[in-house]
Amino acid sequence: MNNYKRFVQNQFEKAKATASEFISSKSKVQEEGTIELNPQYYVELKAIADIQHTTVQAIVNGIIVQHLSSAPYESTPISVDQKEDNPLLYLDGICKLVD
Repeated sequence: MNNYKRFVQNQFEKAKATASEFISSKSKVQEEGTIELNPQYYVELKAIADIQHTTVQAIVNGIIVQHLSSAPYESTPISVDQKEDNPLLYLDGICKLVD
């Protein structure tokens, strides 16, 4: 009887550990798409959102879209030393010249 009780206890602990791992991994996936706002900015955005009959998320998404469309995307220049260390960077530079 003692062995059976120990077996059941071990199985229960394994099930708890698996469930806990599953729950924590699910939380991590949800956190990846989440950003934190300064509480003061959130309050200000919430007031604006209420006036505009929208949500803070909609305002933030609009700000991000506007920023991404206006921000110039320029790659950082590659130094000669970097190109000598990695010859594929020369090829990358040649391909950009063609574009």
